[in-house]
Amino acid sequence: MNRRLSVKIGSTAFSIEEDAYRALEIYLDDIRSRLDDQVSASETIGDLEMRIADLLSNWLGNPEGVVEIYHVRRVQETIGRPEEFGELRQPQGGHKEEAVKRLARSKSDKVIGGVCGGIAGFANIDPTLLRIVTMLLVLFGGLSLWIYIILWIFIPMESKN
Repeated sequence: MNRRLSVKIGSTAFSIEEDAYRALEIYLDDIRSRLDDQVSASETIGDLEMRIADLLSNWLGNPEGVVEIYHVRRVQETIGRPEEFGELRQPQGGHKEEAVKRLARSKSDKVIGGVCGGIAGFANIDPTLLRIVTMLLVLFGGLSLWIYIILWIFIPMESKN
């Protein structure tokens, strides 16, 4: 005999078997991992929990009924497979280590010292546009040539990676 848990699904209290609870939790986590926006994901999961509570209440008939694994399978058939909620997206924070973006002078995209190429790569902008703006600022007095030279000295060259 499975252990029974008392849980609230969609603000309705249910008695549910432990394996049924785990299956429902995995199902909802799978759907959650396919939703894009955190705000809309929590709203969608909340709506799904309300729908699941309605379905379970209708199927059980009385408040003393226990949710079993076949109820969860029936919920999954009624609501749909997680794949129908979208493509699986990369998990946020933790599973996959992302490279830290650092400001560095560019080796591959440089005209003089790689400063504009490095800043453009760091800021995800077009390096040619940044070079034109920098040139205009130097020519018309808004940026001193000394600032470019100081950046050239203090911004490190990008690593070989």
